[in-house]
Amino acid sequence: MVELYDHVSELMFTKQWFLMDGISWVVKLVHQSPELEKVVADLVNSVNVVGVNEGITQGFKAAHDSVRFAKEVPGYDEGAQDALSATIKAFDDFHISVLGKVADLVDKPLSVIKQRSELPIVKEDYESRT
Repeated sequence: MVELYDHVSELMFTKQWFLMDGISWVVKLVHQSPELEKVVADLVNSVNVVGVNEGITQGFKAAHDSVRFAKEVPGYDEGAQDALSATIKAFDDFHISVLGKVADLVDKPLSVIKQRSELPIVKEDYESRT
């Protein structure tokens, strides 16, 4: 009976920790994930390049006598739309490796989970794959 009570108590503490601290820890992992950082940076950069191309195209229309094609204007990037499409696909498909760190703790006791959640989040795993 004492063993059962200890087990139930551990489950109650686990649930409490997860609801009060665990979810915020997972959100922090996602927020700090290098995959999210990279895919958002790539998306912003691609949108900027496409915007520059649109500006060049509109400028070309206004000054079409100066050059024959918008693509001749310095700074025009012919691959920008393809890069943006690829980046949007990467954004839709990206994988957050740090969530594996959470999944690895499923069978660990609460003391181990708490200890791991207090460690700094590092990028070595991601950087070693890129």
